[in-house]
Amino acid sequence: MTTSIQIEPVCPQFHQAVAELMAYGFGHKFQKITSLSITDLAYVFEQLLNHPPMEQSTLRIIARENEEIVGTMCLKWKEADNRAAITSVRANPHWWSHCNRVGMWKLLQLITGLHLLKHTPTLGECYVEDLVVHPQHQGKGIGTQLLQWAQKYMLQSKSMSSLSLHVASQNHQAIQLYERYQFRKQYSTNSFLTGLLLGENQWHYMIYKGDSYV
Repeated sequence: MTTSIQIEPVCPQFHQAVAELMAYGFGHKFQKITSLSITDLAYVFEQLLNHPPMEQSTLRIIARENEEIVGTMCLKWKEADNRAAITSVRANPHWWSHCNRVGMWKLLQLITGLHLLKHTPTLGECYVEDLVVHPQHQGKGIGTQLLQWAQKYMLQSKSMSSLSLHVASQNHQAIQLYERYQFRKQYSTNSFLTGLLLGENQWHYMIYKGDSYV
């Protein structure tokens, strides 16, 4: 069954709902190293959304069914000229100063986990940094619609030539979805640190280049 949804850029009024969704989606990974509750994890993610680096090369979108946030996805890419983005990052306040309630040690652990999952796109690459569907709305084709939106976004951009992502090698359901939509595995990496801290040590890097890509 496919649910009809509205996909649009996130706006501040939805930050709390999106942060809660991200906490449910990633909680099993980050709770392993931080022991943060879902509530505290959502609070930190909300601060990240409220105080972004303001890079022009990042876009977070949401999927709405009526007024409910049922999915979210973040895309990022490398601009040909990043000078404006660099200036914006320097001018941005330190978001972590708003997270005192969770404790500095737990916050540092979370930042470490986020850093381990970071990927720096190359020129022309549009990277899916995260994609989350609400647990109660999975199996409705929402993840597929978000993925198709990202593919269309990449194909319509004159400066982008590929859409890429990382997926845990044990996430067979996600891998099958990506392969169905013409993502192809380029290579696999093994990370002792992500295995130790996040419970996932092997990751596949997959890319999509368009309908004719094999």
